[in-house]
Amino acid sequence: MEKKLLGILGGMGAEASSVFYKKIIDNTEVSNDREHIDLLLFSHASIPDRTECILGGKQEYLWGYFDKDIRMLKNAGCDYLVIPCNTSHYFADRFDKAMDGNFLNMIDEAARYAAKFRGKRIGILATDGTVQSNMYGAALERYGAEAVYPSEECQKDVMSLIYDQIKRGEKGDKHQFLRVIKEMKEKQCDAVILACTELSVLKDNYSFDGPFYLDAMDVITKVCIEKCGGKYCGSL
Repeated sequence: MEKKLLGILGGMGAEASSVFYKKIIDNTEVSNDREHIDLLLFSHASIPDRTECILGGKQEYLWGYFDKDIRMLKNAGCDYLVIPCNTSHYFADRFDKAMDGNFLNMIDEAARYAAKFRGKRIGILATDGTVQSNMYGAALERYGAEAVYPSEECQKDVMSLIYDQIKRGEKGDKHQFLRVIKEMKEKQCDAVILACTELSVLKDNYSFDGPFYLDAMDVITKVCIEKCGGKYCGSL
């Protein structure tokens, strides 16, 4: 298969982008280093906070940053675009249009996989911006499943893990995370989607495993490798 150049618009946050890049490397089957996929990673760490802009009415202000970055990656020859930030997918339709239909949509791919392999009641652990925009709810509905969100108190725990801990370079409070998981199981979720890339970092920090956890970043990793001519060797 002909190799395609993957453009990664990252930096949201920087550690999450690093984890994503490592996942691509670790899950590509190679016999030499030339068999890895070709990619261009732009870590735009200073981009404005996505949740603040979306909930604060500054969507067009934020889009201005994305538009400029996507043009840069496209002009550099990127065939596909992926953005390892769930909240940014508020602009998914615009991303896809800007890339002439070659945007690899993490939310859509994770929802599709969850509905097919994990059940019909899927918990969503994400930022307030992702939750209040109901991006996963709409995506899961397309595939015959439903989104289940944490209570107000547990959503505060999720936001604390993301903003007060992982984004500050901390490992994340394992017990706080498990408190949220306990509630989602009590809500009879078949699985939860880790729908924020900071939670992907937390998952790797503690090696949370098993079919109850579906990391959206793991799903899009597989898609990126296969779309760009690599051979996926991981497991979901």
